[in-house]
Amino acid sequence: MKTSDAFKDGEPPEDAEDPEAEAAKLKFPWHCEKGVVENARMLNDEFNAVRQLNPVKIFVSGPPASGKTYYSKMVSDYYNIPRVHVKELTDKAYEMAAPEEPEEGLASDIKAKIDELKQEEADKLQEKYDGMDWGDGEAPEIDKDSLPIRLPDDIIQNILKIRLNDNDCRNRGYILDGYPRTHENAQHLFLIKEKKFDPETGEEIEEEEPELEEGQKKTFEGYIPDKSIIPFSCMILKQEDSFLMNRVKRLKEKDINGTHYNAADMKRRLAAYREANENKVAEPSL
Repeated sequence: MKTSDAFKDGEPPEDAEDPEAEAAKLKFPWHCEKGVVENARMLNDEFNAVRQLNPVKIFVSGPPASGKTYYSKMVSDYYNIPRVHVKELTDKAYEMAAPEEPEEGLASDIKAKIDELKQEEADKLQEKYDGMDWGDGEAPEIDKDSLPIRLPDDIIQNILKIRLNDNDCRNRGYILDGYPRTHENAQHLFLIKEKKFDPETGEEIEEEEPELEEGQKKTFEGYIPDKSIIPFSCMILKQEDSFLMNRVKRLKEKDINGTHYNAADMKRRLAAYREANENKVAEPSL
């Protein structure tokens, strides 16, 4: 078989002022020039769009103990879609950082950050022990690896982006349970830099992110929603603090052991939620 001339690139005239630019204009407009495998994501999206196979993507938010997980599970079961929540993400982070020498990239960065945070907690605990009178005894040995830490938002956001780009979330949808927690979290998670292209060659222009000074926040100028992962619907649960505190008090002890459902943590978490979502002079609400 001979290749049809229809697929051949055109030849620019010999007297063209810019032969390369003219040749670029005369290239055959392939839809998948590098083949099906290299363009699987695009073809997957086109398949869903043409057949109107729209995934169900829902975000559930609300103050602590308002029922986010309860209703998320109901919706997840009803639509048969994955429920994505913070515990799943933190478990994934620890799994990625588990090997002694994880792969370069995100896994290596996570391990380094976890080690740094645990060392900080160990130093604080050692300082506290040094100021205590142990009599004839000795301070207990500190097991750094067993100390609880809270993973920073940038790690959670990176892992969540990966999770929402998995095939089941992209094609079937997801119910996102309780994260992001703030408007700034949502910006980091759901906004991407708008691509710019060279008008002559059509090639994408690579732009470096400006370095931020200490305490300076990202402005997100020139960013647009990432339509491949952003939720289509939101469920916002509302309730008064007094009701939520009383609801937690009525829970069985076996249900709250090892959780944040105690008076001190509930006050802290409720205050953080109200600050992030109902403050008239701060950021926009989530």
